[in-house]
Amino acid sequence: LMDWLRRKDNPYFARAFVNRVWAAYFNVGIIEPPDDINLANPPSNKALLDYLAAGFVDSGFDMKWVHRTIANSRTYQLSWRPNDTNTLDERNFARAVPRRLPAEVVYDAVTQATAADAKVDEMHEQMKGRAIALAGASNRNSNQGSAFALSVFGKSLRESNCDCDRSNESSLLQTVFLQNDRDMLSLLDRGDGWVSQLARADRGSRNNAADATNRRDLSNAEQVVTQFERRLKKLRESDGGEKAIKAVEERLAQARKDLKRLSAAKDAPKSAEPMDDEQLKELVEQAYLRSLTRYPDEREMGRSLAHLREADTPFDGVKDLLWALVNTKEFIVNH
Repeated sequence: LMDWLRRKDNPYFARAFVNRVWAAYFNVGIIEPPDDINLANPPSNKALLDYLAAGFVDSGFDMKWVHRTIANSRTYQLSWRPNDTNTLDERNFARAVPRRLPAEVVYDAVTQATAADAKVDEMHEQMKGRAIALAGASNRNSNQGSAFALSVFGKSLRESNCDCDRSNESSLLQTVFLQNDRDMLSLLDRGDGWVSQLARADRGSRNNAADATNRRDLSNAEQVVTQFERRLKKLRESDGGEKAIKAVEERLAQARKDLKRLSAAKDAPKSAEPMDDEQLKELVEQAYLRSLTRYPDEREMGRSLAHLREADTPFDGVKDLLWALVNTKEFIVNH
């Protein structure tokens, strides 16, 4: 069978493969629908289909050649913004057609946007944990959040696992899932998430600085107490006078109070100082880059900073911002 598929005089396999890859990139196949290849359903651009099929065969059936050729084409790099001549054209590849991301890409994008840096690096290096590696979707009762999310966004159930019943249509359930599903909210709050990473890093840096200052002050206070104790001992041994002894005793008592206060402060929880505007701007930029892969414009930056300043903590504000960005059309749509 494999020998027959790869024979150069086999006109079916190469054409079907490159047509399906093209449809994945453009939402419309050169032969549409991609599953209906027959003489009664001719290609919209026969020369293009023949070129890609021949190139696929000549490259030794190199799938990378197909993807590279399509991705480097002017057609693929066209804007999704329509003009007067192609507003209603979704078949002749005159512009990019905005469409919802496939189920696996949606889930991986949400996971990556909300994950800590180490988790993102892990997703880049291996398939483990990525939605594309899952066998199929399932219903909520399976207790597998990722599998349920995939079913929400149109992946076939594992029982059938057929692309013929896959759906790329938007639905109300998808909106509800991204806004307030427990699995979605747990991704934002999880321990190996980006928001938790920011909070830990900030708490560590602030505590380190506060501890260094406290240790220095504590050491100075201990030295002051020791000096007054020695001075008081000498005065008592040399009968330095009741008035002088009383004065040193008072100063020693005050020094001991200071030492006690600093010792208590050493073990007390540190309160976070407010972040300055530059730090807040950096958080906003990171949130946009990891979700929408772009920097915010001036208006978006202003609104985001205002929310971060009003939040109970900057990290609560960042979590709200990231949740809002994941719920935008820009995030969920391939454009």
